[in-house]
Amino acid sequence: MRDTTERDAGQTVSTHVTPTDLLDLGDGHALAVVIRDAGASAVPVLADNSSWRRAIAGDGVAESLIRLLTSTPGRTRHGRFCVTSWAGRRGALGEHAITVDQTNESVIVGEVAVVKWATHLEPGPHPAPRRLSSLTAAGFTAMPTPWGLVTWQPDDGAETLVATVTGYLPDAVDGWTWAVDLFADATRAGDPSAVVAACTAVGTAVADLHVAQATTVTTATAPDARRWRDGAMDTLRAAKALAGNGTAQLLADRDSDVIRLLDTLGELVGVPVLDAHGDLHVGQVLRSADRFVITDFDGNPVLPPWQRVLPVPAALDAAGMLQSLSHVAIVVARHHDVDPDALHHVDAAAQAAFLDAYTGALAASGHTQLFTADAVTAFRLQQVLREIVYAGKHLPRWMYVPDAALPALLEGVKP
Repeated sequence: MRDTTERDAGQTVSTHVTPTDLLDLGDGHALAVVIRDAGASAVPVLADNSSWRRAIAGDGVAESLIRLLTSTPGRTRHGRFCVTSWAGRRGALGEHAITVDQTNESVIVGEVAVVKWATHLEPGPHPAPRRLSSLTAAGFTAMPTPWGLVTWQPDDGAETLVATVTGYLPDAVDGWTWAVDLFADATRAGDPSAVVAACTAVGTAVADLHVAQATTVTTATAPDARRWRDGAMDTLRAAKALAGNGTAQLLADRDSDVIRLLDTLGELVGVPVLDAHGDLHVGQVLRSADRFVITDFDGNPVLPPWQRVLPVPAALDAAGMLQSLSHVAIVVARHHDVDPDALHHVDAAAQAAFLDAYTGALAASGHTQLFTADAVTAFRLQQVLREIVYAGKHLPRWMYVPDAALPALLEGVKP
């Protein structure tokens, strides 16, 4: 099988490929699934005599996918592909690539839509199709507007996501950029009001997400709680093996406290669970002007596929966001010359604003019962441990964040 690709000015140079499967998009355009030793990928292709060649932005394949979506509303099956379209959208013309490094390949079409090809297919089942469908049906708007998606199911596996189309957000800024900038500016100015306003908006958006998913609510079973506790203990063992000397010593000194706290996850039998985000942190929140939108409903990448689609407590999302705000402050302290006490004040104001807005919006909608506040600290601790594992395995220069976050979090845990 051939799939020879090179990079040129942020795009993939057209080469010939041998598809495993094809979704015909018309006019000699198609979406191919290509399987090779390194794994499977979704590849936009063009007909080239009796073969197919790799398409790039400008070749019109993304435009053809949008035409298919706008002409066939609802859910339709095309062999092993399934196309889901939310009607009411217009076509779009003109393509250019998003050239920043990213996990997937994205093309902006007509300055109104973004087509994302999954260049590395995750084994199914994939959580995004069901979550995006239910959020769209519920009228949830604090996300890039979904236009449609394409899934593919191998003969021997579960359905997975190969392409998504969403509304384009001009000048959207990643959460790790806007949040760090806001925290730094607020700390220098001695005025957290801008941070408070942003975190209030984000807290409201997360509550709206959970309310929109209220139709998916069930209750946690004993196996669910046991899985959460056992997973956290596995993460603790991995973190101990990968942590630097100071953090490893802290984990050893506070071992009984850490274990006791993580053990409480096994007591969450009977709490409400729902199709939450599952991997929520500030990096999953884009800012476009004064609008904050939640992205990436692919589930937590550290979990096996079958676990990513399972319902979780709403507190997991809230804890992820709260802990990531703490990490924003650590990044600011590392890279900006700011007063530590003033930064601590901004961090505390940000977390309080998020939590107040989140719980307030749940209460206003009559869904207070979704939030299990007692689980937040344990989930925050689990996230810090995951950061240690991530840094140790993949990004050593990130280790300073959990190194600072762990002692700060454990300060509030009574021995």
